[in-house]
Amino acid sequence: MRIAAALVLVAALSLPAGAQEWLGANDFLTEHEVDQVREAQEPNLRIETYLSFVALRMELINQLLAKEEAGRGGKIHKNLDELGRILEAVDMVIDDALLRDVDLTKGMELLRANETALLARLEEIQASDPEDLWRFEFVLEDAIEIAGDSLELAGVDPNERKRELIEADDAEKAAREKTMSAERLKDVQSVKQEAAKTEQKVEQKRPSLLKKGETLGTPAPPKKN
Repeated sequence: MRIAAALVLVAALSLPAGAQEWLGANDFLTEHEVDQVREAQEPNLRIETYLSFVALRMELINQLLAKEEAGRGGKIHKNLDELGRILEAVDMVIDDALLRDVDLTKGMELLRANETALLARLEEIQASDPEDLWRFEFVLEDAIEIAGDSLELAGVDPNERKRELIEADDAEKAAREKTMSAERLKDVQSVKQEAAKTEQKVEQKRPSLLKKGETLGTPAPPKKN
């Protein structure tokens, strides 16, 4: 199931926020679309932007299916492949935003509505059994699976989805440490300890509004008239 893969995000979660969606982006987005995504920094807006690209691919597929022409199957194959990869990028945007506690109410509502209609259309194409289905059958099945899994994930409680993402990332990190050499593991643990010490020093140096000798809960002295 692609749901497990989406939750694990093995390599993606180790990248800077939002960076994972750009892996190979030029393979399924035009340069203009890449620019549009870069401009859509807010996650809800980025989801909406990606969904507009999905709608465009679906419109192109519908146009191709409306008439027979040479090379039609290959063009449909290409658009279906791009459509599926865009949906996967959307899920990466959502996962990254959830980990940063971003409110995705607007984006998720739009996603559920769009993916419900999209999934129905993809299944309709599959059921219509066009003559050149063999040319794009497998990528169509992939697109249906991706859309279905993404729609299922969209129905998961955001807090639960975030918890599963964190657990999956922790499990992956633990698995990676098990495969490390003793020397490499020692280096990793040393870095972790140094990071913890640095964080502790930062906490200790943070400015306080308390006066010398005061602690939290100490009543403030009465004001002089």
